[in-house]
Amino acid sequence: MSIYRSDVIPPEDHIRSIRLSPNRPTTPAKPSFGLDSPAGLAASSITAPLYLYASLRGKFQIWDDILSQLSDTDFSSPSLDVGCGRGLVLLKIAQRKKAIAARVGAANVQPAYGIDIFASADQTGNHPVATYKNAAAMGVLDLTVLHSASFAETFPFADGVFSIVTASLSLHNVREADQGVAVREMARVCSPCGIILVVDLFGVNGHAHILKELGWQDVSVKGAGLRMVYGIFPCQILRAVKPG
Repeated sequence: MSIYRSDVIPPEDHIRSIRLSPNRPTTPAKPSFGLDSPAGLAASSITAPLYLYASLRGKFQIWDDILSQLSDTDFSSPSLDVGCGRGLVLLKIAQRKKAIAARVGAANVQPAYGIDIFASADQTGNHPVATYKNAAAMGVLDLTVLHSASFAETFPFADGVFSIVTASLSLHNVREADQGVAVREMARVCSPCGIILVVDLFGVNGHAHILKELGWQDVSVKGAGLRMVYGIFPCQILRAVKPG
């Protein structure tokens, strides 16, 4: 089954294009994921330490906790990170896929896909080359596919192809109506019995309501705790399972 819709030309895979380029960047010693929204940090005033902790450490811990609850079966099928930026969640998933591939064989594990418009206002240094360099540093180029695409429009992917669909601090960057488009598209491309995982500042309860209307099961929203408080804005975690 094709990952992409039959009515679209598959978009450029930045990882492949950069990898094949004669001017491809050198692989850094370690990945770098930048800082979330510099404007948000500036506006956080006396709560800036909370913002910095969430951006530089807390979100890493939260996503490690979230992903540790999933099974090898979840990771073996294709996954999608919506608004992937420099690849924090995208590449954490690719790392887990790599570990599983070492045990069961690479042919049995499908790549991690990421889409973004790569706006630097949302994350410092946000660019496909930055994501490529992080993937190279983490040794997961073979398990990463990266496209430029807006999550406020119809995704270029076919129905029901991803076992895990994630969004980390991305949906709040667009207007409410477009967030609804993104959540419905995430639901469309998620496979039966697949999982949607969203971590964001606000609007999460609205996303949960959409999924409940679509008949999704085990829809839950909980606070991310003190590890992810951006200034005065705490984050929430949405988890939902698509009916089989």
